[in-house]
Amino acid sequence: MIRPSWGYPLKYQLFLFYLIWFVSGVVLAQSTNKFTEYKSLTKRVYNFTKVEFITEEGEFNDAICTLLIPDLHEDSPPLVVIYYKRTNSQWFTESLYRKRVRFSFRDGVVKLERSNFWAWHELEEIKVVVFY
Repeated sequence: MIRPSWGYPLKYQLFLFYLIWFVSGVVLAQSTNKFTEYKSLTKRVYNFTKVEFITEEGEFNDAICTLLIPDLHEDSPPLVVIYYKRTNSQWFTESLYRKRVRFSFRDGVVKLERSNFWAWHELEEIKVVVFY
């Protein structure tokens, strides 16, 4: 006795189900928006020349390590980037030498560690950029 075929065998039905499930997951997971733009971010740039970060005695001026930002919130950590410029050189960042800038922030004050300015005697300008 020959049994009638009820369509595709089960393994083909499962394969077809998984194929449709996988393709729909790939298509639905793609986003047309590749980035998110935050319009509420604020950028502050602090520019220090050699006159400002070296005292009259020839020492490093620790006052540039403290940045007052009254509208900085403690629940939203800032992004701090430091740019350096040597004599007859291009601007470069700390990320060329270390992975992160060391700082702390609290009550509208960003306190940079002095170790961020490791070669201050060789520098002409320093720019500190804070995004918050």
